[in-house]
Amino acid sequence: MEISWQFHERAQKEVYRKLKGRERPQAVVGAGWGFLDHFFIFLFSLGFFARVDFRPQRVKRVMVPTLLMILTYEVKQLIGISSMNQLEEHLFRDTALLKIIGFTARQIQEGFCQRGKGKRRGPMHRDTLADFLSRFSAGEVDFILEEAVRVLVKHKLVRGKTYILDATDLPTTECYKGCGVKKVVKKVWSNKEGKEVEVAEYVYGYKLLVLMEARHKLVLAARVVKINEHEKKFTKRLVREGQQRTDGAVKVLLVDRGFIDGVLLWWLWKEMGIRFVIPARRNMEVSQDIRGLRSEKADGQRIFWEESKEVKVLGVRGLLSYDQFGEEGHQRKKGRKDFRANPINAVMVVRWEGKDYEPGEEKVFLTLLPVSRPLKVLEQYDLRSEIENQGFRELKQGYHLLKYPQKTGPAVRAHVALTLIIYSLVNAYKSQRGQRLAHLGIRRWRGKQMGQSIHKMIVYYEGIYGVVDVEELFYLMDMTPKELFRLKIKRFQREIE
Repeated sequence: MEISWQFHERAQKEVYRKLKGRERPQAVVGAGWGFLDHFFIFLFSLGFFARVDFRPQRVKRVMVPTLLMILTYEVKQLIGISSMNQLEEHLFRDTALLKIIGFTARQIQEGFCQRGKGKRRGPMHRDTLADFLSRFSAGEVDFILEEAVRVLVKHKLVRGKTYILDATDLPTTECYKGCGVKKVVKKVWSNKEGKEVEVAEYVYGYKLLVLMEARHKLVLAARVVKINEHEKKFTKRLVREGQQRTDGAVKVLLVDRGFIDGVLLWWLWKEMGIRFVIPARRNMEVSQDIRGLRSEKADGQRIFWEESKEVKVLGVRGLLSYDQFGEEGHQRKKGRKDFRANPINAVMVVRWEGKDYEPGEEKVFLTLLPVSRPLKVLEQYDLRSEIENQGFRELKQGYHLLKYPQKTGPAVRAHVALTLIIYSLVNAYKSQRGQRLAHLGIRRWRGKQMGQSIHKMIVYYEGIYGVVDVEELFYLMDMTPKELFRLKIKRFQREIE
């Protein structure tokens, strides 16, 4: 038996009219997270959730619609519920929020079936949601993420040309089915030997790779793999997905040195038309080459200097010492008469934060961007450093990315994808609205908004709702308090006309 999904639309003036006419509401609840109503209106105006209302292939019996399951989990991540055990206490008791998501009053009170009656509090048991996530296949998870990206592109919320490709570990215990394991060597102080010694540790888990718009932090593509897998193995697939979903929006890619591979970089440029900025390794021949030009003066043709009080940068055009930069087998032709090195540009940081680097210690970046203004290249690469604070750290601490619903690979994969989606949608919402909320992390956003909803309640009528301040409610009931702290009567009268 299918249960129809219902979403209450916000109709503020209509609710005011009904209250003023003394029409009895269907329900009145404390606002709680009611400030999210604007956010949900934004989400539904995108049309994203309507595009992912399908039944997973491995789900034979549908009691709760897929759409409602996805919405419930997205809200769990949004409001900062870290554990599935906290669902009943912090989400399933919040009638106002459940109604905004789309649960009916009957579903909230009685659930969707009699199974587990007496053992659960709320519309479903917490394990029901976790079990549902574990049934999503890898293809279905990719489909959900792809649809999220496509609606953002459709509404012109993905506008940048510069993107970040990066990876982060998702550690688990060895109990997780399908996880990988890698050996990590650390240096620790040994009191017994009186010196630093190397100690090997084994880390279990997965690795997350993301392709993300650099300025607004919108995720275009992602992949969850075993923790011991190398990120270069999945680069081409992620880039292709990002280009397909955005109709070729990726023009510049910022990556760390873990992705350095001459054949891969050549593919980005020649086949995908993507320029890149990537740090060079210290021992590379091309790094030694540009360091040898530190004492050279700018000539306006090949060598360019640019500096500020804190930073001094050298840009060099057309270096020929990166032999690996070319198609498959290019390097093997070195030494032959017909060998032609492919030129590449480089930027070298000579001074950083007012301190000059010693010769041989300078930071070198390889790029195909113009280097006549090398500071611009460096400033662009600085966007990649933001992914640590505004990207992975925000996901792990603010959205509880490392708190998995079950100890299985499919559950981890679905959890990660839905977390990335709500993270992107929040960032898109902040960008679209242009509010002061822009650039605030989700934790700061929660704290700021909760203080604004303490005096509010949500009033429901059939199919509609409104968020009403308690002073507004008493005014509409002709019982205006003698002292008003928030309500401006003349302004409010204009709003309800």
